[in-house]
Amino acid sequence: MTRPESLNRRKIAVYLVGAQAIVATTIPLLVWIAVGKSAAGAAFVGGWIATLANGYFALQAFRFSGARASRDMVRAMYRGEAGKFVIVMVMFIATFSLLPGVRDNATYLFSAFFLVYGTTWVAPVFLQRVR
Repeated sequence: MTRPESLNRRKIAVYLVGAQAIVATTIPLLVWIAVGKSAAGAAFVGGWIATLANGYFALQAFRFSGARASRDMVRAMYRGEAGKFVIVMVMFIATFSLLPGVRDNATYLFSAFFLVYGTTWVAPVFLQRVR
């Protein structure tokens, strides 16, 4: 008989945020080679905005486990999602107001941001192959 897996999937969350960190670092390197330094900087910022926001969500969402903590789990999920939204908004506002060359390369910023978010859809396929 097999042992049931825990409902709290911290390892998967760490894997997904780690995969996002790898993608958030790889995309700017490719953009630097293909386009240039300022576009790569914008891609780096966009990718890491997504990674840091999802890292915060993962920390909040997977703090609790077990049936007795179900109410705490739901609260933590809402707190994590709200915090992720605030982090993304504050970081985009700070990026556009503090970094001068980002407005010219906003396409790379948003492209990297969305590609890093897309990693959470693709990475589980690779996780299944690793298992």
